[in-house]
Amino acid sequence: MSDDKQGVRVNLGGTPVDLIAGMIEAVTNPPPGFLSKHRFVETDVAARVNSINWFARGGEPLAPDLTMETEQVGGWVQAIESCKAPAWENAQLEAQNQLTLWLHLNDRHNYRRWNEVVIAHKDTVLKRLTGGLLAPFQAKHDLDIALVRSVQWDILGALMENSYLRSGHSAFFFLELLTVYEAGHFPCGWKGEWPKGRLLVY
Repeated sequence: MSDDKQGVRVNLGGTPVDLIAGMIEAVTNPPPGFLSKHRFVETDVAARVNSINWFARGGEPLAPDLTMETEQVGGWVQAIESCKAPAWENAQLEAQNQLTLWLHLNDRHNYRRWNEVVIAHKDTVLKRLTGGLLAPFQAKHDLDIALVRSVQWDILGALMENSYLRSGHSAFFFLELLTVYEAGHFPCGWKGEWPKGRLLVY
């Protein structure tokens, strides 16, 4: 292993690899992200979450006007399989990274508060949502814990996108997902290569 001015280099199978290059590339040439056709203003997301009639319209036609194409799944079994798939986890992570990268490049001051804002949302919104609704629903219907984790990630994502709207970002993937939950559905997966593809919904 050796260091140079470009970064940390290691030999993998005799080939030197720069471990920093990927991070530098992500900053200097940001990967394509989700582009919403909507614009959002700050709202009381916590109050919106508390008023959701959770999963009440699973299997019914989807009403919200979304940017991405959608594909409905047939029931809870398929929904849980989809939300456990790497494609969905990758889409959720890419969507969060889109916001954090934008903040890193454009609003470092507020980006430094990221962990503080996350902790506040977990304490004031996610704990109550999980203990009061998600965990009991999951247990009652004998569903995989992946349901709880997926919803937690999505709602935290919407809270974070909303919290940083004044920074001027346009990362609205989770705010669009929030409208799916508000319509009584469960966004549960992704088909295709991010950011293109279709949202799977129950």
